[in-house]
Amino acid sequence: MPGARDRIYVRRSDGTEVSWDFATYGDNVPHDLVHLVVESAFGLQRGFWGLVDSGIDPARVNAVANRQGGADKYAAFGGDQREILLAEALAAALSQTLEEPSAVLERQGVQLKLDEGVVERVRAELRSLTALWRSEGKVRMRFP
Repeated sequence: MPGARDRIYVRRSDGTEVSWDFATYGDNVPHDLVHLVVESAFGLQRGFWGLVDSGIDPARVNAVANRQGGADKYAAFGGDQREILLAEALAAALSQTLEEPSAVLERQGVQLKLDEGVVERVRAELRSLTALWRSEGKVRMRFP
């Protein structure tokens, strides 16, 4: 429903739980779900989901970022943000099916040679999840 909010519920590997809501993407899978697929496929341990598993609360990080603003508004994600930034670039590149991922990455200043087999597997999984999201309105997944 336009303007509605979606919600993510997470049980971390240590058994603690966290949840947050975000603006809906309508018929498209939530951006955080795209991150899960991308980070799993590329073995990113300190991307968005790795940070969530280590104790980061995305709702708190976003609240601070919205209050603070500026270039360093996401400092609460920690000092070493290389993998979360790479995950963000990969999520953008691989969720845009009309453009070559390498062109999207290059425009974002990321120099990375992508394995075409991995790219196709990620895109196939995103297509499958999108179909499930459209029919069910929810998805259950497990981070490696």
